[in-house]
Amino acid sequence: PIGIGQQGIMTPSVVTRVSQKIPNPTWTPTPNIRKRYAQEGVKLPIVFPAGPDNPMGLFALRLAYGSGHYLIHGTNADFGIGMRVSSGCIRLRPDDIEALFNSVSEDTRVQIVNQPVKYAIEPDGKRYLEVHQPLSRNEHDDPQTMPLPLGKALKRFINNEQSDKALIEAALRRRSGMPVLVNLGEAVEPGAVTPQKALESAQEPQATQDSAAVRKS
Repeated sequence: PIGIGQQGIMTPSVVTRVSQKIPNPTWTPTPNIRKRYAQEGVKLPIVFPAGPDNPMGLFALRLAYGSGHYLIHGTNADFGIGMRVSSGCIRLRPDDIEALFNSVSEDTRVQIVNQPVKYAIEPDGKRYLEVHQPLSRNEHDDPQTMPLPLGKALKRFINNEQSDKALIEAALRRRSGMPVLVNLGEAVEPGAVTPQKALESAQEPQATQDSAAVRKS
């Protein structure tokens, strides 16, 4: 799991590269970050020194995108992992960022995707669908009813004769974030609605509720 940019400060979906590997990073808050904290009555230091109390953790990978303000880094607060709480950077757990840091080099290609619906066909023929709640963009969006993007390749996967549409529509409605086996012939949970209704709910805007998503997809 990772932490990503909070609502209104989205982590950009881009293709970029690792421009710098930084062990024991310091943190210099940007003017905008300092301003946001000041509005909450918190005065940030000019620079946070390296160490276990640094909000960036012990390892950081600077991305070449933009002016270099976006990083993949650790954290001193695990509660932010799996949530939308950063200022656009990507946060990893200490063990995960250390493993990633040690396995990549500078100039490694980085692709950041915002893809709530994913599918896979394994070499043994097993077909999987993984559906997350899409990221809300304002406080009125309800990620459980927001429309899901269904591209041409995904529609081909859904309509393939080896895919069980009843299982697929149940996954599209549930949006559990877990991979689901959707091969034709797998057991179907009681109470599943028709495939057509599931596809319509995934493609068409629906009424929103006054709630906002804080978990990532």
